[in-house]
Amino acid sequence: MQPPDPRVAFYADHIMTEINGDIAEGIVPPGVGNFADLHRYLDANDYLEDAAVPYRNQADRDLVSAVQNEVSRRLRTPGRTFCTYRRCAFNAHDHTTTVSPNGQHLDSDVPLHCGGCGQPAHYDARLEDYRHDDPAVPDCFLIRRDSGGMGRFGPHHVRAPGDGCADSTSGQEIP
Repeated sequence: MQPPDPRVAFYADHIMTEINGDIAEGIVPPGVGNFADLHRYLDANDYLEDAAVPYRNQADRDLVSAVQNEVSRRLRTPGRTFCTYRRCAFNAHDHTTTVSPNGQHLDSDVPLHCGGCGQPAHYDARLEDYRHDDPAVPDCFLIRRDSGGMGRFGPHHVRAPGDGCADSTSGQEIP
């Protein structure tokens, strides 16, 4: 097995410092969980350029891929700050639902939970997709961070408080 390339950690350190600064400034939401998602908020390749990651040949492109993977791994480190219901200032996130598990409209917003695993979740308007609030939570049946998809039920299969699942658009219970 080949020892890890020390440049990967060096570049990832630089990029994480920049990402953390952008999170502090409100440019990127806390809880962004992979390098690819960063492109919805800004040109994430600028992080690579600012860190001076080379991009001249195939070996450099392999290095870029390794750096992106390391940044994604670090973004998902347990214990990183993330936003959640009533603790999110990022305007493109919605951590609420108004549909009960039996399809009834609720008088007030309640926290949104993933219909696949029950973890707190949110809709990200910039990603046009749902995400678990905590980026360290593993992908589940419905929320797959890297696949760009929500499983076979689509983005409206969510769980409100209670035992059932409801489609947040139609309010119909999903078996």
